[in-house]
Parts: sequence; C-alpha cells; structure tokens
Amino acid sequence: MPELSEINYSRDACIAAVRDYYRFLTKLYLKESDVIEPPEGGWPSITPDVLREMGKTDEVISLLRHLPYIRGGVANPAQGAPWSEFADWQSDCRYISLGRENANDLKSLSEGVAFSDDVPATVIGLTNGGLDRPIFLLDTEHGIVHWPECPFEIRAYPTREKVKDDPEDYAPENEVEWRADSPAWAIADFFEMLKDQFRDLHYVPISELFVIDEYSILRPGSDGMLAMLQDIYRKHGWPDLEGYRKKECLQAVQTALKERYPSFASPLDD
Repeated sequence: MPELSEINYSRDACIAAVRDYYRFLTKLYLKESDVIEPPEGGWPSITPDVLREMGKTDEVISLLRHLPYIRGGVANPAQGAPWSEFADWQSDCRYISLGRENANDLKSLSEGVAFSDDVPATVIGLTNGGLDRPIFLLDTEHGIVHWPECPFEIRAYPTREKVKDDPEDYAPENEVEWRADSPAWAIADFFEMLKDQFRDLHYVPISELFVIDEYSILRPGSDGMLAMLQDIYRKHGWPDLEGYRKKECLQAVQTALKERYPSFASPLDD
C-alpha cells in the first residue's frame, strides 16, 4: 500500500488522469462529443467569485478551471461511472452566476449532505452525488481520491493499492470519521481502478449514456441481463481496445435489451 509521504499532488498530472479516463470511456461507450476540453486559459465561467460560497482554495478553483468535463445538462447527461454523472463544473458555475443554481447546494450534493460541513477547502467533489449516487472526493493537498460508500467488493479486493495511512495520523479531528469510512487511492490509481472495473465488465454500459454494475441490486425482471451484456461485449472484442467494435457492440446491446429487457433499452435509439 502506498503511503501519503510517497504521493505528490500535481495539477497537470491530475488533469491528465481525468482526461485519460474520459478518453477511455469514449473508446468503450461514451460519445467523443460528450467530452469537452477547456479553452486556452481555462473555463471562463469558473472564477473565485462564483465559487466563493463553497470556500475552496485557489488550487481547487484552478484545477476545476482547467479540467475537461463530460458534458452536463438536464436532457440526457452521460454517466461516467455506474449510476453516476461526473460534475460539469464549468456548466454549474455558469448557472450559479445566472442565479439558477446555488453554490452551497452543489457543494452538499457533490460532497455528501451528511458530512459536507467537514470536507475541507482543499477537497472537491467530482460527481453530482445525490441519493444513492457515488461520491468521489479529490484531495488536492494529499493527492488522493476518497470514495465514501465504496462497494465492499472493491474496498476489500481493490485492483490498485489503497492509501495505507490512518486518517487519525494526518487529518483534523472533524475529518477523521468520513476519511476513515472512505477508502482512498492516489489520484492516478483511482482512475485506473475505475478503468479496471470496466475492463473486467464489473461495470457495464447499457447505452452511450447509462452504466450499471454487478454490485447493485437491479429492479425485478433483470435476472440474467448482466451476464448477457457481458457476453455481448466480449463477443465484440472487449477489452482489447484495438479489436473492440464499439458501434456494433452498442447496437447489439440495444437490440438484446429491446428483445429481452425492454425497460432497460434506451428510448433515444427508437
């Protein structure tokens, strides 16, 4: 297990890890056009004034200003992990400036309502969060990502080594509880761990927008669906990125869902 003393935060390396993860998703299921890159100089909507209420450090704001994002929006935002939409902070900040979003509400959603008051200024939520949706907390001070409510299977048998340090040894008292309950990885390892879940088909896209996993209880009538989808992906070359036939695979997934599990099929393909 790596120790915090062996991990260094680098903004450029963090941005590269996020970008690499999103590009990986576009090879599997995500539309390339759904990944948006910042203009030179960063996203103009993300400023200290807009995010003042969230009380984040200049480093956090600078990171958000230069990250790529999966395009957000009310209409059909794509998921970047099972049941999870990654926060599109450039869009959120634009809505904050227009008075259509509240910074404190976004802070609570992205960091977890139960303990957002104890998340420090150096940490930012990477997802929209909310009820039964994953929360990923990126710590720019320590160069790690915490995953509250991480599934037991990943927590107990991680494909990448978790951070070894006990939060009692490095975190303020009010942060110890949520950090101790949330396994952490070095930033690059965290995104590689998520990629491993897709590679091994523990995470399975059911369209260009939605992803399910084998750790969650699906609604009634879905028996056998996950195994069927895993078989379709393997038959189309996954996880060999060179041989994988993305377009054909996603079409086969929708055809199979419409025939056997119509409630899971994407209405966008009708």
